[in-house]
Amino acid sequence: MILTPRTIHQRKIKSSTNQFPENCSQREKCKTQPINTRNSHLRKCCPIGESLSIAHDDQNRAMCVSTSRNVNIKVINVTLYDNCIEDMESELSLPLEIGNPCNTSFLYNDEEDLFLVVQDGSLLVMDPYANDTYSVEKKYCIDVENSSGTTYAIVCITAVEDHINRSQIVIVAILMLISIPCLVLVSYVHFRIKELKSVHGMTLSIMSGCLATGYFLYSLVHIFKLDERGFGYAVQFFILSYYFWFFCLCCNTSFNVWIHISLNKPKTQLITYLYMGSYCSVSFIGSSILVILTYQKGLPGMPSYFIQGYTESIRESQRYFIPPVSTLLLLSFFVMAGSFFGFQKLKRRGIPLASKQDVDISPLCNITVYEEVKKDAKCISLLGLILISTWLLEIVTFYSPGPQIYLILMDMVNGVQGVFVLLIFLIIRRRRRIIFRWWSDRGSLVLEKLELEAFN
Repeated sequence: MILTPRTIHQRKIKSSTNQFPENCSQREKCKTQPINTRNSHLRKCCPIGESLSIAHDDQNRAMCVSTSRNVNIKVINVTLYDNCIEDMESELSLPLEIGNPCNTSFLYNDEEDLFLVVQDGSLLVMDPYANDTYSVEKKYCIDVENSSGTTYAIVCITAVEDHINRSQIVIVAILMLISIPCLVLVSYVHFRIKELKSVHGMTLSIMSGCLATGYFLYSLVHIFKLDERGFGYAVQFFILSYYFWFFCLCCNTSFNVWIHISLNKPKTQLITYLYMGSYCSVSFIGSSILVILTYQKGLPGMPSYFIQGYTESIRESQRYFIPPVSTLLLLSFFVMAGSFFGFQKLKRRGIPLASKQDVDISPLCNITVYEEVKKDAKCISLLGLILISTWLLEIVTFYSPGPQIYLILMDMVNGVQGVFVLLIFLIIRRRRRIIFRWWSDRGSLVLEKLELEAFN
């Protein structure tokens, strides 16, 4: 069947001078043909459950709003010839890919223009005046206008180019691979060594494991060019879990200061299980909800590394990553500020002097526990300072696109977070002697209380 504007709209065209051939046998077959592959997608401008809202005074301004309208666009299987299209008369179904790739664009609508999507996901735009010419567009997106129900196709004049070359991506992926052994070491020693296996240690262990897993998957995707849609949601889950666990780490310090030290209530085994169960629920359920929302909207799950928000569509693609992480870091800052005031309150009450025999103050807590929590809080604050600083710069480079060198530097700093975690929680925290002693005895050493205190 010959595909013409008549067959698309099933209506008569006013022009009667143009005669269409009965078949394309007399035309030369195009060298490049659309081929349906697993990477073929129909590009929808707005997330699932949303559609375009186009300003009448400025059609270049298009926003996404909630709607009940669905995109009804046919995907057809065609063979392309020179100024002739042969419809194979078999409809296809393509998965959706969300996002507007255009920086500047043309706007087509189905009331005045003729367009279809072919089997490889490209947009076939035909001449509405019964001419037999056509164009095939790779950079486009389709969606329904919310108020009128008109289907619009946005075709790029200039697309948002991938400014980051592959060598830069591989460099950051390699930095992430360097971070992974550091994170695994931190996770292992805090889970394996009894003296470090506190609520703080187990929280730090799981936090490090989540970041290591996220970095590993992210590196695999970008080094070996794997399907981002398949791995993106897993990467998003583990990276989000990392920030959730950091928030729990801050909360644990605050609970220690305001409850267990201030009120002299030691942690029993039941309380330890209660804390860990709560932290696991908050971290994993919170991350799962955000990933599910991302999937339901059809948004890509891959975090915003190497991405700059040139268009509203790109900014929308990170709605379940950047705002949640920003919120978690802000809450972590407030929690640690509360812990600081808690330490100041304890200091005014004479906690640091409670171990001195010449001071007539009854100790409200074990001085060793107080010193341990204080040192942990300093390390968490240092890591938090690094996370917040790099994240603020990451947001600036995302929402205010500028020189690429800043984006590269921020992603390189993010890539070596595992090294920072190792330096802060094992080197600065002075855990190395405990680790070396445990290693020499293969974990059989039981450190005396006074000796452990001296190491710290």
